[in-house]
Amino acid sequence: MSKKTKKQKSTLKKKPAKEKSGFRAKQATLDKTKRPADNTGHQLSMILTGLAVVGMILTGYLVLSSWLSQPILYCEDGGACDLVQKSRWGKFLGVPTSLLGFLTYLSIAHANLRTRNRLKRWKLVWTISLIGLGYSIYLQTISLIVIESTCIYCLASLLILTAIFALATYNRPKKRSNFNFLNWAKQACVITIVIIGGMHLHYSGVFSPAAGPEDPFLKGLAQHLTQEKAVFYGAVW
Repeated sequence: MSKKTKKQKSTLKKKPAKEKSGFRAKQATLDKTKRPADNTGHQLSMILTGLAVVGMILTGYLVLSSWLSQPILYCEDGGACDLVQKSRWGKFLGVPTSLLGFLTYLSIAHANLRTRNRLKRWKLVWTISLIGLGYSIYLQTISLIVIESTCIYCLASLLILTAIFALATYNRPKKRSNFNFLNWAKQACVITIVIIGGMHLHYSGVFSPAAGPEDPFLKGLAQHLTQEKAVFYGAVW
């Protein structure tokens, strides 16, 4: 056998090894390109959870202050924040509105930490944050137009919910053949509008007159009696 034939055979034997090493190199490259995306998603998820915890602390403080009848920091009696907190929008079905905010943040944190399926987790977080953001925008609009006052705690909660919603939107599933983001967003927006519309009807007194606006005559009479320092005397026979 000539030297030339031996060299050809040795070359043929070495090719599979080169192909294997080339395949491993490509696989390693693919793994490296996937890791940054996974790390980014994980980091955004942790930031989102941190924001939810901050929201829980903020709203939890307001709930405890309301239940214990304690004054709120930087919320003077008769001030702008006090007017918002004591308005009829300060409670819903007899519970402080801040409790709804606390439950919203708690649901976001729980869904983000405990739901294993990535798509299901994102759907829960995005939908809850959308409803919470819509309700917060509604309350802020009422504060500016109807009450003509603003509350720093309400503004802080609005900013937190905006940040959570923005992060969840940015971290949405982008490459899934069985998921259409625009269709899902339309359905979630309809649900949000229905929920907030129902709450507005409640505050308007449609479902319960006691939750609606005060009678101007009775309000004026109460203010007059208060200014005149009237005293009511009664007797039981």
